[in-house]
Amino acid sequence: MTKDSRSRIRRIAEYAAAGLAAGAVLGFLLKAVQSLSGHRVYRLLLNADYVPVLNRFHLNEAAEFGIHLLISAGLCIVLGLLWRRKARAVLPSPVRMASVTAVIGLAVGLLLYPTTLLSAGGTPPIDSLPALAWWLAVHLVYGAAAGLLLAPAVREGAPESGG
Repeated sequence: MTKDSRSRIRRIAEYAAAGLAAGAVLGFLLKAVQSLSGHRVYRLLLNADYVPVLNRFHLNEAAEFGIHLLISAGLCIVLGLLWRRKARAVLPSPVRMASVTAVIGLAVGLLLYPTTLLSAGGTPPIDSLPALAWWLAVHLVYGAAAGLLLAPAVREGAPESGG
């Protein structure tokens, strides 16, 4: 294995680790929100009863959270690769990465909130504005955290410039 291949694999592992950390932040914040407010946003995060293969299994909270973390790691691998490609032309600052990735987190939250309609129960009603607000706010934090956690791996070895 070449040095370049090892470097690429290490960077992807760093992107995945950023996703695991940001996903843990998202999960713990939503669990805290649900505990303090009663809005079932953490249940929405973990809900998989509408996913064709997964709905055949009775998954406990740890397994559901593990699935969430795997999805977050995958998303951050993709984001890391996209940011790394962008860094070839213009090296983005950590603040820029956090800002743009926060907007991506918000978009992901907007796309996922309607899955509450597919749930067999236990998730917030689709018209719950407080639940939606919490869901989006925490996804915004998730995106910012992901951007900040991805920044060191993306910037490592990239050409220096502003952006």
